[in-house]
Amino acid sequence: MNRYRSVVIGLFAALVAHSVQAAGKVPDAKETVVLQRVAVPGAGREMGMGISEFPPNAVKPKHKATGPEVCYVLEGELSVQIEGQPVKVVHAGETYQIPANVVHVTSAGPAGAKVVASWVWVPGTQFNIAVPG
Repeated sequence: MNRYRSVVIGLFAALVAHSVQAAGKVPDAKETVVLQRVAVPGAGREMGMGISEFPPNAVKPKHKATGPEVCYVLEGELSVQIEGQPVKVVHAGETYQIPANVVHVTSAGPAGAKVVASWVWVPGTQFNIAVPG
């Protein structure tokens, strides 16, 4: 009987520990849904437009984009941390921009966020590049 109780208690402890660990994980931002891409004549580049959705408190980890971005927050709020600059909080109805090749992190507020993003990039290359650390 004691052995049975030990097994049950051990399983319960493992489940609680797993739940606590999962609850502490910050959710990732969803992949941007590309709405349209348009060639920029004579430039060898494309303009893109898409929608990014961030669940509550979601984070798009440290990365840089190979082209400039201009974004409009449709819903919620985002914190934009450009390396070397103070955090900028952007609310619904506001815009922000990220220059090309600038390391940054974007994170949603407690209500999440929905953003329309536009960018310029070289077709066939990677646009977002993860930055370690």
